[in-house]
Amino acid sequence: LGKAINTYLKSISSDARTLFIGRYFYLDSLKEVAKYCGMSEAKAKSMLYRTRCGLKEYLEQEGYHI
Repeated sequence: LGKAINTYLKSISSDARTLFIGRYFYLDSLKEVAKYCGMSEAKAKSMLYRTRCGLKEYLEQEGYHI
């Protein structure tokens, strides 16, 4: 599972990857990750949602059922 997540994260944009890792691995707040990525909270929230949806789809293609 970890390898699949890493493969997916390598395939997305660096902004999306930075947001995702900051929010879900370092547990930074939405406000913090938006600030250090230089975007609004609304854009960060939207980008995180799309990244989660993409990750779910990728994992299901790889045989993981979430």
